[in-house]
Amino acid sequence: MIWDIIFLAIGIFLVIKGADLFVDSGSEIGKVFRISEMLLGLTLVAFGTSLPELIISLNAAQNESNGITLGNILGSNMFNVCMILGIVAIIKPISFSKNTVRKDMYMNFLSAAVLFIMVIDVALNNGNTNMISRSEGIILIILFMVFMYYNLYDFEGYFKNRKKSEETEFRLKLKDMDKLGKNILLMILGIAMLFFGGDMVVDSVTDASSRLNISETFIAILIVSVGTSLPEIVTSITAIKKGKQDIAVGNIIGSNIFNILLVLGLSSIIFPMALPNQTLIVDTFMVLATSCILILFAKNHGKYEVGRLEGALLVALYALYTVFVIFRK
Repeated sequence: MIWDIIFLAIGIFLVIKGADLFVDSGSEIGKVFRISEMLLGLTLVAFGTSLPELIISLNAAQNESNGITLGNILGSNMFNVCMILGIVAIIKPISFSKNTVRKDMYMNFLSAAVLFIMVIDVALNNGNTNMISRSEGIILIILFMVFMYYNLYDFEGYFKNRKKSEETEFRLKLKDMDKLGKNILLMILGIAMLFFGGDMVVDSVTDASSRLNISETFIAILIVSVGTSLPEIVTSITAIKKGKQDIAVGNIIGSNIFNILLVLGLSSIIFPMALPNQTLIVDTFMVLATSCILILFAKNHGKYEVGRLEGALLVALYALYTVFVIFRK
């Protein structure tokens, strides 16, 4: 237990410092290439903070621990929307652009809806076992590629439509390219610190909890998922403190999309996974429901904003969900 506490402390330190490096270097790279902070959050930052989920899910799938793979993703997505976004909104009300709601939030809802359909094979009379097959994993990856293309296409179009004066201004900014290599290295270092820090936290908490004979699905939903969400927590709060709200929001939404489409997609392609129990269907539905609630909150009264009240309701929803998971075990 002493070593678990030591590793936990080291892991938290690495996650905090890694997130700080990631936000700073990512912002600097965005300035050089004129990448919007929302795009940066939805792609590069979201991928970096999803690395712990990806590695843990692949390892769990390889060991046929499907409860950890699915529980980790579902629990992480619930935690991201309800706790992280909720806490961020309580700290400072979050304003969204119309494009963010129409494109990214709806994609978040679509990915959750597709996953829900995939895990109810028995109810749909598609088989005797609820599972995510290899072909369904390919579908998830295709959707992920569409999501990435749609975001990067906007960025490419931005450059194609630039006026000559803007192109000249951009070339002048290339004098800052000497800073680019340094910031890329800092971003890689930040990703590494996020990954190893999150991994150390999960390992130390899981080892301590395993001694209590708790089921792996329960551990994955309430312990592993929170551990792998530490990068999202620290990155989002750090971004908010630095006044980079778009990175915080893009990180949360993008991470959820990455978790379902990329992480589960790759995991099921390599190792098709059957649901270890029916309770995970309820958890999948909860992820779908919260993605819908987020859209409703963001469009409340015609405003694209999640205020302090909505943030508190999201946190309360996660508290109720936690009680539900504890009592059903």
